[in-house]
Amino acid sequence: MNDLKETILFHEKELLNNTKRLSLRDLDRLIHENFLEFGKSGGTFKKADLMTEVGAGTIEVEVLGFDVRTLSEDTVQAIYQSRNQVTGEVANRCSIWKREQVGWQMIFHQGTKAVGMRLENE
Repeated sequence: MNDLKETILFHEKELLNNTKRLSLRDLDRLIHENFLEFGKSGGTFKKADLMTEVGAGTIEVEVLGFDVRTLSEDTVQAIYQSRNQVTGEVANRCSIWKREQVGWQMIFHQGTKAVGMRLENE
């Protein structure tokens, strides 16, 4: 389970890396064809929304309190918080990752503004 957690954390951090967020090749590799996101902004996004010349846009966040839960043999849920390094705002985040022939791909993501409890940084 530790190897799986490290693998999914690596991929989550790839999607938080601005170079990867702007790379359509990296986004195509990491984002599942059936991807759906309920954003912290209140917007809803699909893969096609990210596959533009601005990609997924840029952000400056750090990951806090990361963990994974196995949902099936080829599907895991990542749960963590992120802290915006510019504003200090904290968000609760949940992602579903599915193992496909090309590797792990994010099929669902949700971010919501965190109120109250904070997870510890890992």
